[in-house]
Amino acid sequence: MAAARELVIWRGSQFSSKALAALRGKGFLPIQDYKLSSAPMGLEERKKLLPAPYTVPLLRWDGEVVAGSDEICAFLDERVAEPLLYPAEHEGEIRRLERAASDLYWVNGWLSTVDAAGFERWSGARVRKYVSGGGAGVGPRLLFKALPGSVTSRMIHGVAKKSYLATLRRRGAELGGETGAACLRLAAERDTAAVMEEARAMLRVFDRELQASATEFFCGASEPTAADLTLYGMLERWLGNSLCPGLNGPAQPSVIDGMPGLSLAWERMHERFQRDSTLPEL
Repeated sequence: MAAARELVIWRGSQFSSKALAALRGKGFLPIQDYKLSSAPMGLEERKKLLPAPYTVPLLRWDGEVVAGSDEICAFLDERVAEPLLYPAEHEGEIRRLERAASDLYWVNGWLSTVDAAGFERWSGARVRKYVSGGGAGVGPRLLFKALPGSVTSRMIHGVAKKSYLATLRRRGAELGGETGAACLRLAAERDTAAVMEEARAMLRVFDRELQASATEFFCGASEPTAADLTLYGMLERWLGNSLCPGLNGPAQPSVIDGMPGLSLAWERMHERFQRDSTLPEL
């Protein structure tokens, strides 16, 4: 393993899954070809380890530092020619689809955090294990042991939900425009069925694109493009285990029902990346 190569991620992050898949597509495997590190959740702790703006995924590669999954994909195309994540003949369309797939992020988070059933399926067991083991501090651990499981599960979800809604409000104010308005609208929404239908409407657009493609990937590509990998990161949380088997589960396993193009693309990518990019204990 090259000591000067490291990917810093959050386990369960959609864009971290994208970065891992991009490296795998270029032939690089975690642990074998680069160090894999998990960033702390707290901002002050991240400031000690990461350059501004202190976000992940972050790639350190032979003296260069690249932050952001889109930027990592572009960087990898500069370093390794094939397969291209942005095929030259379709680069504009791939980047358009990549941006559109990134827009799924907020409904993806809502349906795996605000929705109680989605949260439980995605990370309920993982968070309970974390709290009961003392990861959240002595007080929460003692409460976890003293109270019935149903009560502590509701409390844990309540904290996660409150935090995500606060993030939606903050990002909505910061981002402005259509994306900011979407965040603020989701921050006020409490109807899971409405958000699910919004997500499915967005996903149907990608399904039509994939059904029209000559291959299971966008624009007739023989290998997943950066747009495919962005979509994969979202689907991994909704349908898979966020590359963390035994820790995470599928938040919304029926979200692409009736979408054959998406279903095929998901099956191909999940099978490939689950096989050799699954996250070890960090």
